Amino acid sequence: MLSTTLKSYLPYLLLLTLSTALYVLPATWQQLLEYQADAIQHGELWRLLSGHLLHSNLLHLLMNLLGLVVLMLLHGKLAGRLAVGWQVLLLSLSTGLALLWLAPDIEIYVGLSGILHGLLCYGATADLRQGYRSGALILIGVAIKVGAEQWQGPDPELSAQIAAEVAIDAHLYGAVSGVLLALLSWRYIRRQ
Repeated sequence: MLSTTLKSYLPYLLLLTLSTALYVLPATWQQLLEYQADAIQHGELWRLLSGHLLHSNLLHLLMNLLGLVVLMLLHGKLAGRLAVGWQVLLLSLSTGLALLWLAPDIEIYVGLSGILHGLLCYGATADLRQGYRSGALILIGVAIKVGAEQWQGPDPELSAQIAAEVAIDAHLYGAVSGVLLALLSWRYIRRQ
């Protein structure tokens, strides 16, 4: 029998394992899974989900997995929230669709960063509902970060390190999706 703590961490650990497993797939298989706007528009809808699980290189993967572990430790044990599996699914779809409809210049996208921004903002908004003022600080911090990215554009040094342009629009759409998802489930989040 799994302990309560392990059960709450399980979705995060599954996402970590799945992202790592997909990273070692041959490049031709990864191309069948990455977010490609043209392919999605021609019916390959799985790419809205699977593209978030792929990464451009090992550093990109490790950075996103570290962010996932931080979120797991920050929000993993908090009860009374929409299950993390559902959060990931809904954030993947909403971020992917927003990229498709609102950022047509992004043809290819890979990485967990949009989902991570969404999970962080969902958790911070839920924190506010549960009476934790730290949620406001997190939301302000994310808003400043995402706003600076939108104002200044992608960080060229980080882009060089991950061998891909940083998809700042995915960060924006993920963060907005996380807040909206938390607001939609507001009444189901237990107040502490």
